[in-house]
Amino acid sequence: MRRTRSGPSIREFLHYYVLVLLAEHSRTRRELIEEIRERSIGNRSYRSSGVLWVASVEMDKVLSNLLERGFIRLDSPRGKWAITWHGRRARRRMEREKPSKSDTKERAAEKILALLEDAPSNSYILDVGTGEGFLAFKLAHEAFRVLGIDSCSLQYSKDSIEKAQEQARPEGGNVEFRQADIRHFDQPDDTFDYIVSSQAMHCMENPPECLKAIYRLLKAGGRFLCIDFLVGLEGFLAHGFHCFLAASREEWTEMLVEYGFGNIRMYELDDYLLVEAEKQ
Repeated sequence: MRRTRSGPSIREFLHYYVLVLLAEHSRTRRELIEEIRERSIGNRSYRSSGVLWVASVEMDKVLSNLLERGFIRLDSPRGKWAITWHGRRARRRMEREKPSKSDTKERAAEKILALLEDAPSNSYILDVGTGEGFLAFKLAHEAFRVLGIDSCSLQYSKDSIEKAQEQARPEGGNVEFRQADIRHFDQPDDTFDYIVSSQAMHCMENPPECLKAIYRLLKAGGRFLCIDFLVGLEGFLAHGFHCFLAASREEWTEMLVEYGFGNIRMYELDDYLLVEAEKQ
């Protein structure tokens, strides 16, 4: 069963990418939706539901807006949309605004450390999807007690926990790594003071189920902090269709509220989004 995507973040991307597709040749609304799905097909190597299916109502809103602004026109006899000269100029202008290369992931990690500045040094932190321990080691260096877990289910991450364990040996007992899937992690409820994740939620097979498990494992009043791709034009220009594996700002809010989180805050850091929420 396919899952369609909608909301302001998706429309932000569509206002640009519809012009890209129409600059190639004219297309119907259905053809635009199908072409976007086809070009995002590589996301299935991460998650079976990873392709970008744009909701028809969102495509209608964007086409109507682009028509009103004079960026596209409708070839009525064929029912196809075509780009105008003004549309080509608008597309080039948006491409010139492509974000420059920056170490945003590093800055996002520093933002997490800043948000934990007042946390007790003996806090117990779980790093979900730790990979080779990028964020876990930063937290351990701040004297937190850290456990990093990763399912190692993807080809590129199959030996990541082994590498993290090797690096952890000189660190002593402050940081530990285990291979585990958060959905089936055999730990008591209310174990961790904080749970963090860096560029991992988008790769997980069932992010809502992972979030449900995270809520269970957090202590009451504990906080969840997650770095992931920013869904929208800026995220797309930096990461391509890969960014749509992540949840949009609107989708994050919906999921977090559904599973009982509150005090939700979000911080946009160029092409990344940092989400912070508290277990009520």
